[in-house]
Amino acid sequence: MTTLYALVTGPSGSGKSQLLYSLGDPEGYQIDEQTGNEYRHLVIDDSLDVYLYCESDPNRFDTLLDIPQRDLLGYIVMVDSTDSDSWEAAQFMMNTCRGYALMPTVIAANKQDLEGAASPERIGASLGMESMTYVFPCVASDPEIARNLFLQLLYSVSQEIERLDALIAEIERLAAEGQSESQGE
Repeated sequence: MTTLYALVTGPSGSGKSQLLYSLGDPEGYQIDEQTGNEYRHLVIDDSLDVYLYCESDPNRFDTLLDIPQRDLLGYIVMVDSTDSDSWEAAQFMMNTCRGYALMPTVIAANKQDLEGAASPERIGASLGMESMTYVFPCVASDPEIARNLFLQLLYSVSQEIERLDALIAEIERLAAEGQSESQGE
């Protein structure tokens, strides 16, 4: 069986726990008694399962360091759209993750249902929209929105795989051209 992982991070109060809880049935949501880390376990089929996890201390990334990069899908960075004072901390967390492995990153502009919520575009501009970074509106307590947010992470992974496939095809084409030119000499 293959197991893949995604990290959900963000400042305290940004909605990480609610997002994990909203992603499926209550039995798939777990809290590790020893570490306090939260997990959402999704069984895809007999050959694949996915863990979304969140560190109990949003400033620690111990579990991330234990995961081989090849098994990491990417990151979801939760941001409280109503608390601009926490955005700098979210940016630090996002940069820490991307320093470990440059992976697709979804910025979840959470609490969009509340008055005074900043737009996802404003939050994205504040945090920095680097390569493989996407921002989406979020209401973590809504199961449909939570699932769609996770789908956005998966779509971004798929998009990066397509880009890699295109790069491989171009390099293979160039190699084939070089090989036929050297045979013609």
